[in-house]
Amino acid sequence: MGTLYVVATPIGNLADITDRAREVLRTVVTVVAEDTRRSRKLLAVLGSNARVESFHAHSPPGKLSQVIALLDRGDVAYVTDAGTPGVSDPGARLVAAARREGHTVSPVPGPSALTAALSISGLETGGAVFLGFLPARRRRRLQALEGASRTDLPAVVFSSARTAKRILQESLPYFGEGTPVVVCRELTKLHEEIVESTLSAAPALDVVSKQRGEYVLVIGRRQLSPDEVDDDRLAAEMELEQASGASVRDASESVARKFGVSRRQAYSAGLSTQPKD
Repeated sequence: MGTLYVVATPIGNLADITDRAREVLRTVVTVVAEDTRRSRKLLAVLGSNARVESFHAHSPPGKLSQVIALLDRGDVAYVTDAGTPGVSDPGARLVAAARREGHTVSPVPGPSALTAALSISGLETGGAVFLGFLPARRRRRLQALEGASRTDLPAVVFSSARTAKRILQESLPYFGEGTPVVVCRELTKLHEEIVESTLSAAPALDVVSKQRGEYVLVIGRRQLSPDEVDDDRLAAEMELEQASGASVRDASESVARKFGVSRRQAYSAGLSTQPKD
């Protein structure tokens, strides 16, 4: 019984590949790839003679069974176009099928556009909503953006050059004009660009008007309008902050910064949550 290695490959700069990924790709007999052309170039650089088989979103149903048959004969590595398989590609289906047939599935972690973008966003996250590539149908796309905005967490969206501007424009009603956004284009590649802005200004940025490139958009927490921030909402947030060990003073600073209100307003709301003698 072979092992399915889920191998993360560089999202741009080939020097980012890990030693373990290099070793696995050199030693397995077969590499299953989302894009065989790109993967063959990487394997050539690594000096790997592995056989390359394709598996992608449009593969016929029988292709999955063929890959499982390869696992019956030995170890197989699965790679996507770039980054970590199983995030925005058909890798999840392959992983589930391999495990269902009794094969060991082992991750070989490494580069990820998601974590790379979050790490340089400068946004205090405490978590994030990952939307991947948004649906092509507008109604479903707007539903995804609306749902993400209600979590009070930053949202991370993958995009092509063709759709980046549209996504930023469609996010505006749900996240608010002043919401911070970080536009990442061609991460770790020769023409890498990382630009901070706000949702109202971002669609007009030069980086968004480029005709080519892969984008990661990090949209900050929804900036609530004043009529959405009542004392009950502030009191609830203050209670959560204090439950995690913050003093009323420290909690009021955090809540004021999050909702764009004065520290005095947040402090007053926090006092209402204090137990009465």
